[in-house]
Amino acid sequence: MKIALFGKRFDAAYDDAVKHVLRRVLELDPSPCVNGPFREELLERMDLAEHLREYTTPEEVAECNLMVVIGGDGSVLEAATWVRHAMVPVLGVNTGRLGFLSNVGTDEVDLAMDAVLAGKVWYEDRAMLEVRVDGEYLSDFPFALNEVAVMKRDTSSMVTVEVTRDDQFVNTYWADGLIVATPTGSTAYSLSAGGPIVMPGSEVLCITPIAPHNLNDRPLVVPFSGRLELTPEGREQHFLLGLDSRTFQIAAGSTVQVTPAPFRLRLLNLEHQEFFSTVRAKMHWGVDPRTR
Repeated sequence: MKIALFGKRFDAAYDDAVKHVLRRVLELDPSPCVNGPFREELLERMDLAEHLREYTTPEEVAECNLMVVIGGDGSVLEAATWVRHAMVPVLGVNTGRLGFLSNVGTDEVDLAMDAVLAGKVWYEDRAMLEVRVDGEYLSDFPFALNEVAVMKRDTSSMVTVEVTRDDQFVNTYWADGLIVATPTGSTAYSLSAGGPIVMPGSEVLCITPIAPHNLNDRPLVVPFSGRLELTPEGREQHFLLGLDSRTFQIAAGSTVQVTPAPFRLRLLNLEHQEFFSTVRAKMHWGVDPRTR
């Protein structure tokens, strides 16, 4: 088995847990590969890192059978930029906070690795979005797993966003911004802006205004297929376009085209993991707040 590793700087409290992850990975692949910055981080903090090779291109990752991501959900989002079209299964080991995507705790590492060896896992393909601005790509990875968001750059005035779907006018939103979220992203930024929780696998998108001026502008659920176009206007000459954790500056009047991506991110789950139990655990559903 060929394994790739991806991660970000983590708290020293997780040093022993990460060392254990590396030991288990090395049992499956004596020379796994890791992205450069994370390899340097590991070299500074643990001797096991000397066995790690470095990868520098998505093509190298595409040759692997599994990517192990150490971090939080943000790390999984960044890992998607390396996996790309290859659909290499991603196993997220959570050293972050909520962990909807990075859903294996550091105390479950042995369980997870044993399950990988035994084939007692299941795979879930998460839909992604492709984004163009005025017909052009803004980067070499113009895709988003969680959401595409158009936002104002400061707090001085609102942004006006006109939305069409397949050339049919939807609405004009006056707000601090507008989010187009996938089912995966429904538990992220969209949720904090009042959007609904959507079960992964649902072929829908959530259009969620951020602090709308008109209180009648509520989140809207539309089919995942089709083409959405967002056109921001306002007093400012430029606005922010967010693709998950990446942001770009776009000019007022630009047309942001959002369509389904031609590939999906494949997540690896353990047999006992499923969406509703994760939501209950992460969001404390059914828990008396007085007993937390």
